[in-house]
Amino acid sequence: MKCPKCNTKNPEEARFCMECGMPLEKPTTTCPHCDTLNPSTAKFCLECGEKLEDIEVEEKEEESPREVEYIPPNDSASWREFCPVCNQRPLTIKTYKGILSHKTLLECDYCGAVFEPKGKKFKFKSIYDISSDIWKKYGGKTLTEEEWTRIAHGGISNEEQRQLEEKTAQNDLVNFVNALNQGTINLAPILNPPLILKKNEEACVVLSDIILMEPRAVRKTRGGYAGPTIRVAKGVSFRMGSLASQSESHEELRNIDQGTLVLTNKRLIFIGSKRTTNIDLRKIISITSYKDGIASQRENKQKTEYFTGIDHHTLTFQINGRSHTVPFTGLVMKAAIEGKIKQILNQWPSPG
Repeated sequence: MKCPKCNTKNPEEARFCMECGMPLEKPTTTCPHCDTLNPSTAKFCLECGEKLEDIEVEEKEEESPREVEYIPPNDSASWREFCPVCNQRPLTIKTYKGILSHKTLLECDYCGAVFEPKGKKFKFKSIYDISSDIWKKYGGKTLTEEEWTRIAHGGISNEEQRQLEEKTAQNDLVNFVNALNQGTINLAPILNPPLILKKNEEACVVLSDIILMEPRAVRKTRGGYAGPTIRVAKGVSFRMGSLASQSESHEELRNIDQGTLVLTNKRLIFIGSKRTTNIDLRKIISITSYKDGIASQRENKQKTEYFTGIDHHTLTFQINGRSHTVPFTGLVMKAAIEGKIKQILNQWPSPG
């Protein structure tokens, strides 16, 4: 069979052109008795034997493409009534009978879109123009009827929706952390924190099961016997020399205590079973963030204090009318502390 579009010769049984993908429609005659499709040259129906010679085939005048206004779908909208590819014509059900089986497809007579049922989903199999954006985006994909309906009315697939939500959540988190770091927004106050607050002080972070770690010096000594060995008799020898040793020292992080970490608008407090650490935010020199915690350096304290286990908690925040729940990482804790420090500095009167 010759393709009417590119003139490529295809096998007789081919349904689509192997060069350009255009459907190869064979002239058919529908039996008025049993509705079976027969070749145009058939004089009698292949299924019931009804005479077909005197049947006149009426050609339907092709409708001009209609302009479509994009509107949100309602509960009764169906993608079959509105081709999701061209948005011009409905999809029609076409059954192709074979010797041992038959295949039912949904096709658009305007753009040539073909959809094949795959269980409860439909696969986008082909289209006239394979260079179109819709084919590049959805060609070969198997989606649900709900997704195709959404696409037909200007929407997107579930996978695209998930990716869009992830990107939006990531952008919201970046904007939230930046605003938190600048002190332009605050975390919600914590009611009944596990400590006595000072005047005009409120807690905004309470994290349990936090481990306090500090560097500790560890000394290791290595030694051995140096000198020759002299044999004087069988089984009897003397070693000449002395014992040599070498000592090295290095620092290792050690767990000091486990307890609750509290951040207020004035202090960073660690309440443990062995010690309580009270850090004035104005005394903090630097904060380093890690995935699971922070490292704090402050005035009059030589050793850095590490607070880990922060990422075992979650943070729920709202921005631009959207709500998200994310792990409470060290980056979020650092931004919260630095934001409080900037708010304190802004309250101080300028010199002069």
